[in-house]
Amino acid sequence: MKKLLFFACLTFALASCEKDPDMSELDTDLTVYTDYDSSADFGSYKTYFLPDSILEAGGHKATYWKDENAMKIIKAVESQMNERGYTRLTDPEDKDNADLGIQLSYVDESYQVVSGGYFGGWWDYGYWGPWWGGWYYPYPVTYTYSTNTLVMEMVDLTGDTDGKNIPVLWYANASGAQYSGMYNLQLLVNSVQQAFKQSEYIQCNK
Repeated sequence: MKKLLFFACLTFALASCEKDPDMSELDTDLTVYTDYDSSADFGSYKTYFLPDSILEAGGHKATYWKDENAMKIIKAVESQMNERGYTRLTDPEDKDNADLGIQLSYVDESYQVVSGGYFGGWWDYGYWGPWWGGWYYPYPVTYTYSTNTLVMEMVDLTGDTDGKNIPVLWYANASGAQYSGMYNLQLLVNSVQQAFKQSEYIQCNK
């Protein structure tokens, strides 16, 4: 398996990422990771099936994201696949006739951090004088942050698996800090574009 890792650009007006990302901006990007089966002949596949919903993972029961925002992410994947020469089958009854299957999954998680007590500080010992060695918080400091992850998986539907697992040909993972509203949605759409940009081998030979 071959691996590739890049940071998806946030600046919407730019057509491509900077070679060396601005380190001050990395905390607002989604990190895009891609991996694929190097033995796969992506040019031999012609059609694909992409569901009209995104699996929301992480809960006790599977749920599906189906609103207009989910559709924008799905359309971004469809656009990339169509540009590379593949044909989407949209009728669920034709799913078994597709060469490729694409599954999209989304996970959002929140973390709470509570800190307090002695803190040595970032300066050398004695910065404020020879008697001073650090400081402490006499109260707890609490903060919460959220992350989100979009996972894209491409599987081969042409083989006879005989009840075995379907082989995954391509995997993409985009994760990072979660923001609200259209800004976060744009980050997810950008990550789809970046994942395919990193995967030039996904190309139909017609």
